[in-house]
Amino acid sequence: MPLRVTGACRRSGLLRLLALALLVHGGPLLEAGEIRIAFPDRPGEMEILDTFMLGATEYIKAADLARAFAIGSYVNRDVDKSILYFRDSEVKITAFSSFVVVDDRAFQMTQPSYFDGESYYVPALSFFNILAQTVLPGSRYDKARRVFVGPSARGSFNIHGATVDYKQNGTLIRVKTSQQFDIRNIVRYITDNGWLVVQVPGGRVDTLALSRSVLGGIIRGVKGRQLQNSAEIRFRLTDRVGLPEVYQVNRGAELHIALRNPVRNGNDRAAEIRKQWYLDTIVLDPGHGGMDGGTVGRDGLKEKTVTLDIARRLGRLIKQKTDMRVIYTRDEDVFVPLFQRTRIANEAGGKIFISIHANGVKNRAAQGFETWLLAPANTPEAIETARRENSVIALEESNHPYAEFSDESLILSTMAHSAWMRESEALGSIILEKFKSRLDSPSRGLKQADFLVLIGAAMPNILVEIGFLSNLQEEKKLGQSKYRQKIALGLLDAILEFKQTYEGALSADL
Repeated sequence: MPLRVTGACRRSGLLRLLALALLVHGGPLLEAGEIRIAFPDRPGEMEILDTFMLGATEYIKAADLARAFAIGSYVNRDVDKSILYFRDSEVKITAFSSFVVVDDRAFQMTQPSYFDGESYYVPALSFFNILAQTVLPGSRYDKARRVFVGPSARGSFNIHGATVDYKQNGTLIRVKTSQQFDIRNIVRYITDNGWLVVQVPGGRVDTLALSRSVLGGIIRGVKGRQLQNSAEIRFRLTDRVGLPEVYQVNRGAELHIALRNPVRNGNDRAAEIRKQWYLDTIVLDPGHGGMDGGTVGRDGLKEKTVTLDIARRLGRLIKQKTDMRVIYTRDEDVFVPLFQRTRIANEAGGKIFISIHANGVKNRAAQGFETWLLAPANTPEAIETARRENSVIALEESNHPYAEFSDESLILSTMAHSAWMRESEALGSIILEKFKSRLDSPSRGLKQADFLVLIGAAMPNILVEIGFLSNLQEEKKLGQSKYRQKIALGLLDAILEFKQTYEGALSADL
């Protein structure tokens, strides 16, 4: 097949140069042979993929792969990407790039992709390996037989479909499982817009089987999502209920989720308001993550590592000392876009949102901790700090919701936050006071800037800069377990004081 660079490639001189480089080093893309796709659950059925050689590397066409697996695909010519939709996951291929993005994680192929102006091609062997690691667990490529063996639905997943039994006193969801899970580690919560979320550590969910579940009662929809180390199942509720009981039966063959019918006894309005605003859920946002490492110290300490460790420490302390529910925007080293962080907080019914970060500036002598509110930046330092923390949007898709971000939109956002400004300012001030009593570091005060990560948080919210990784002494301290524990304890002290003050004022108002 001769090299053709048309359409989207003509719009980009860089793509033309990359195509020329591939032509020089690898020669034209030529038809080579075929690879078969086999499905263990469908014996006797096979799909055939034509292959093409570029130099010594064998390529397959992305569109042919989508056809073989009967999945959706989309070509975005504006950004030179092809997207394959495997169940609830997206596999993104960029023209002439050796990196493939699966959901929010980047994987590197042995050779870059190829684009002829119409179709996208990927190196077969390394692409199959990436699929086996991510969206098709349990699959494998038999190089000798030239057969890619797809996953067995029962072999690679341990969470399958569900059925719903409607009882007189409630609803019982029966989730089919093929593994015994520790129910003590299962997280469950109900979002403000009516989704029951169940997260199962160690779970691998068959989202296709789940989508075919037999529903009823107050359950009107179900969807699954595979996280890195856990499975997430969401059930759409048609009525308000309390948190369910979760347990396993039949030696791990079923996971039962029991929802009791809501008690409607006409409680007084004051009790309802008190329950609605009771600070029972805190959302912890460890800054950066995954391909976004954040600030890196001179000795190599990464911001994403420090913030995640402190958030986990704080979460454990909150669970030990209070009855508050803890929600993490990320609890592992993954990339989470900025706009999704406050969305997670809102959907979880968060009552406090704390985003944890570490600073980094050119001035190596700068040190100390500070807290930040969402408001237009009013100093050069605030502008630079916001620019640095907001720069992560360059790693997000070009159609992220902040692509047209402007001063006017910031003003509108801060106006929407004005209902929480007083509480956010109080929380930021309390954090500074508690840090002063625990940390051997100067306070740099409460400041304001246009942090994208705070936009949309419908609750008191604050961004905390715990120290400067650009300062060698503070980098050493932030690398110490004892110092991180002090930071977590300071944040716990602040949360407890804020909770007591806030709920006390609420009771007085009612």
